[in-house]
Amino acid sequence: MTRQQDEALPPGDVDDLAARGEALRAMFSQARAFTEELLRENERLRFRVAGLGRELEQHGTPGGSGDGSQALEARVRELEKERDDLLRRFRQVEEINRSFASRYDEIESQNNQLANLYVASYQLHATLNFAEVVDTVREILINLVGAEAFALYWVDEKAGHLKTEASQGMGDALPSSVRAGSGPLARAAREGESYYADPLPEDPRVDPARPIACIPLKIGPGVIGVIAIYRLLQQKERFTPLDFEMFTLLAGHAATALFSSKLYQRSEQKLSNLQGFLDMLTAPSP
Repeated sequence: MTRQQDEALPPGDVDDLAARGEALRAMFSQARAFTEELLRENERLRFRVAGLGRELEQHGTPGGSGDGSQALEARVRELEKERDDLLRRFRQVEEINRSFASRYDEIESQNNQLANLYVASYQLHATLNFAEVVDTVREILINLVGAEAFALYWVDEKAGHLKTEASQGMGDALPSSVRAGSGPLARAAREGESYYADPLPEDPRVDPARPIACIPLKIGPGVIGVIAIYRLLQQKERFTPLDFEMFTLLAGHAATALFSSKLYQRSEQKLSNLQGFLDMLTAPSP
């Protein structure tokens, strides 16, 4: 987790994540210490078996079956058995270590995902400036989803089309407004239906009418806008579970933030116009 994410999380959440991390690190330390102890014991027994073997060669006779030789042979067999038991326990501990490592990576990934979701939600509601909210949505799509080409549309119910508020990686392929005729873009704008392509199309060309993902931005039952993704980064082959979490966050939180900032922008503009009109009325006559 980055320092910025730590600062954005509430103290209780930071303490909880830190405690879980410390508990896992303690378990790793104990398992590593036990493994090192087993390795040292195995090495000691290996040298002991080798020494007893040399001792047996020195004191034993080719055809003899003296008590000393028999005792040494029994001791060697006993040490070999103990060594095999330690090796078996070492393999068990090694398997436990792998399980702990896998679980640790899983929990760390979940913690990072939760932190990313929290930070993204916080940033969306941190301002009432419409342009800044749009920039935050753009950063989420680029940095957290891995979208290379996408567009943010605003639903214009009176005109019956989608107004392009922002775009990325589209070049000149995207007009200022798109008429939603049919397809996933139209269903997202009219019915609030999400769409995700799986598997992703192999054709790298961008068609404004054929996005690979559509996320309707909804306030209650109404759709105020649509996020359309047209291409992912080259190293990303498909959408992940974290992407769908981000899409859910955008469908709710981004819609609220965009709608609130849009209303605030309009009210500020109307207030400015009204203030200018009042100033004109109250200005002294020349």
